[in-house]
Amino acid sequence: MSAPTDRIETGGNVLYADVLVIGGSLAGAWAALSARSAGARVVLAEKGFVGTAGVVAAANCGGQHTIPDDPVTSDKVVHSRHEAALGLDDLEYARRVYDVTWVVGQKLAERGFVSSRGPGPAGRRLASFRGPYSLHFLRQELVKAGVVILDHSPALELLSRDGIVSGAQGTNRQTGEDWAVHAGAVILATGGNAFRSGAMGTNGLTGEGHLMAVEAGAKLAGMEFSGHYGIVPLNSATTKGFWYSSATFWDGNGKELARNGWESVPDVAQAILDTGRVWAQMNRGPENFEAGARQASPNMFLYFDRLGIDPVTQRFPVDLIYEGTVRATGGLVVDRDAHTGVPGLWAAGDVTERLRLTGASMSGAGPAISWCLASGEWAGEAAAGFAKERGKLVGSAKALGLAGIRSAKGRSPQVTSRFFARVAQEEIIPIGKNAFRTLPGIASSLAVLDQSWSDLRDGLQPTGARERVAAREAAALVQGARWIYRAAQVRTETRGLHRLREFPQQDPSQLDRIELSGIDGIAVTRVGCG
Repeated sequence: MSAPTDRIETGGNVLYADVLVIGGSLAGAWAALSARSAGARVVLAEKGFVGTAGVVAAANCGGQHTIPDDPVTSDKVVHSRHEAALGLDDLEYARRVYDVTWVVGQKLAERGFVSSRGPGPAGRRLASFRGPYSLHFLRQELVKAGVVILDHSPALELLSRDGIVSGAQGTNRQTGEDWAVHAGAVILATGGNAFRSGAMGTNGLTGEGHLMAVEAGAKLAGMEFSGHYGIVPLNSATTKGFWYSSATFWDGNGKELARNGWESVPDVAQAILDTGRVWAQMNRGPENFEAGARQASPNMFLYFDRLGIDPVTQRFPVDLIYEGTVRATGGLVVDRDAHTGVPGLWAAGDVTERLRLTGASMSGAGPAISWCLASGEWAGEAAAGFAKERGKLVGSAKALGLAGIRSAKGRSPQVTSRFFARVAQEEIIPIGKNAFRTLPGIASSLAVLDQSWSDLRDGLQPTGARERVAAREAAALVQGARWIYRAAQVRTETRGLHRLREFPQQDPSQLDRIELSGIDGIAVTRVGCG
């Protein structure tokens, strides 16, 4: 289908469109292209710069997909995370995701996208991305398609008309000017929440999408499965995990750890707590491991080269960096069309829950890329159709944001955004609190976070553009930590990325989903899985 040529209506810093996409990494870019292909006028607002924003731009990532004429390979893809999901995935749903990823891969190829995979069987993997090239390519496609891009323009709150989400408003970080987009439908693609831990490509992922959506009435699920930490060379931000299975790990006393691969993460965490240090060596890989590893993760090997370390023959110190909901499975509840259940609001990518795809375990790598593309495809098409049926917007818009924007009791000079952000980080990032949880520890953290939320909500009322962005980020960080621990408090077992000291085993009776709703008072509901 040729790109529509209709224009976005403008008035000062106010734009009128059919679909507004908030977030411009892989999921947001594809959602915008999908909506545009369906005939919608589209505006895309990004906190950073579209083409460099998000984790994909900072890394090499490969998605998974089925192949129509290869049922054996397709079945392997569908079942690739089934065992690790620990009973909480849905194989039929997973197949649908990977089927759509094949379709999107074909569309990307038709647009001229060159996969980072080479010739041979692996070359059929269409959804494989070499970060900077991939996002630059998508930006070019957005421009060619006529999508209006608002760079450096974080959204601060959603707008609503008669209970239907109808756009958003925010500010431009460079000019300080406010903006508003009135739209027939909105797609959130803001990514997960890494709590400013320092993980590669996650600095802008602070959870505002979750906050805006729940303010509008959306629900969250799977937030307890957020205890994932990436193993990194000490003082590196590169959390690529492909090398774990090719490494041996030792604690600070020189004792070899029992496991490698992804299962080594909790062992590394415990060893750091017990002995203060963990060492690694990439000595289990095949003969040509280093050559392939350098291609897969050049950032990591630049680190080794700079320090004069040969990671194949020498031990090097490692650390853990928290990745929050980015590589986990928690996020906004969406249906088969990526709709949030709130009229006018869709969501795509890591901002959503991925329980049905990867269950209780991490969603990173192949499934994550596949989900970004599939959910972006569904959200774009459905939002465009909704906006077309809705027609011209009528009535005045209501702004839905509160905490970090409008103080409940007036500005207090004693509270700052930086203070609240630090409180959230101190309660959620330490491995002693979150890699291994305890019921008393959760209760203690919630007491701190609940008080901080009350103080932030009542007293934080910023003025300038930068202050408002920082305040909204702080609100999302505190609230994100509250949601994680509320869910963790009621799942009284250890399963996947949720590890509870008092209940170290899986409980077969807890094959359910924990859904959260609400801002000040958080409601918790357990629903059947599937």
